[in-house]
Amino acid sequence: MSPTDLSRVEFRRLPDLKVCTEPCDIRDIVMVPPNSLLLSNWTKKSIQQVDSRTGSTLSEVSTKPYGPWGICMVGRELAAVSYSRSNKVQLVHVRGGRLTPGTVLDVKADCWGVTPSGDNVVELYHSPPWLEVMSINGQVLHQYQDPGAASTFKSPYFLTTSSDGFHYVADFNLYTITKLDSSLKVLQTFSDPQLIGPFGITSVGDGQLLVCSWRNNSIVHVNVNSGKMTTILGEEDGIVSPRSLAYCPQQSKLFVCTEYKTDSIQVYQMD
Repeated sequence: MSPTDLSRVEFRRLPDLKVCTEPCDIRDIVMVPPNSLLLSNWTKKSIQQVDSRTGSTLSEVSTKPYGPWGICMVGRELAAVSYSRSNKVQLVHVRGGRLTPGTVLDVKADCWGVTPSGDNVVELYHSPPWLEVMSINGQVLHQYQDPGAASTFKSPYFLTTSSDGFHYVADFNLYTITKLDSSLKVLQTFSDPQLIGPFGITSVGDGQLLVCSWRNNSIVHVNVNSGKMTTILGEEDGIVSPRSLAYCPQQSKLFVCTEYKTDSIQVYQMD
């Protein structure tokens, strides 16, 4: 079966997935195949694993006193969580619907986004903008080298990794998506008037990205082969200040966390 071009399909909104009993601030979300999601809950200072069909909490671990921001899966049974304003990244084991805290990595500065690079972790720093690849044992393997002439990044918060090993960084204030290779060499930068204040970003395979356009109240599809961008969901679909998102190809569903939907996740079914 050929991969689906998500810019050409319709998404139908389903009932929201209620994941908290009280208002909360979910900063990032990642899919754990086949049927669960990991959430970084800033308000509760915890990581939640929830059922992607019912919203019920399967497991939860405290991150106190730190507030979690970025979250990603590194392989099938290990997650990495960045603790904003703490200079730390927490590894968490994800096994059989149960979360268990693992090693805490000390990192160079205030880390925001995290994404896998094979069995390693790419860490994204906001101020000053910087990236590095670190092993799960804490060894720095690669660092981003500023190309010089003009700054590539200004306010990056989120990034993702594609199945072919490239990394994509969303810059909130430059309105760009930047492609880097596994050694953090800058390869290409994408921009478009539809992309205003890009926040959460996820790779959906076959040269496709989905990005939260926070200031434009929309979800934007990026074809990295052509550079074309297409708005696939907007305010008319209930998207207001989207922060992060996850796509589940097995269920053909898109999960979106917005800044003001404080106890639930919006769910969209691909028709």
